[in-house]
Amino acid sequence: MCSGRIALGYVAWVLLGFMTGLHWLVFIPGLCLNPYRSYGMFSLCAILSHMIAYWVANVAFWVFRQTMLPWYIPCSGGEDMSPACLFNEQETRYTAFYVIHLILLLFMLIKWIVDGLLLWYWIRRSDQKAAAQDGHHGIKLPQSEYGSDVQRK
Repeated sequence: MCSGRIALGYVAWVLLGFMTGLHWLVFIPGLCLNPYRSYGMFSLCAILSHMIAYWVANVAFWVFRQTMLPWYIPCSGGEDMSPACLFNEQETRYTAFYVIHLILLLFMLIKWIVDGLLLWYWIRRSDQKAAAQDGHHGIKLPQSEYGSDVQRK
């Protein structure tokens, strides 16, 4: 079951994750092949906050992008944009919005990459915790150096 959820998580991550964060739906009980009643590693609030972070960054990116378009002054060298044109020929507000929209794009890219790198671990660990919380104690849980990572009932 876990391998199907991991595959579904990565399909959602590749196809929809960068702009929407919908790959986080694999952690919600009852959705996306999640057979558990418990959330496991993440609470609903944590899941929604990760998804909302994608949407806020995405909307802010497009708002900044559309807002700065009327302020654009064609570059004298004929290029679309270069550092020299951005910092020497453009208005200050255009430069500020351009830099902010690139930072938002970079935030979405880094968040998406980190989610992809950790998705396999998060799904497996979340399934183990959810199984323990639901009373499926037949699943062997990894031990930390301090004992069990999962609090038993």
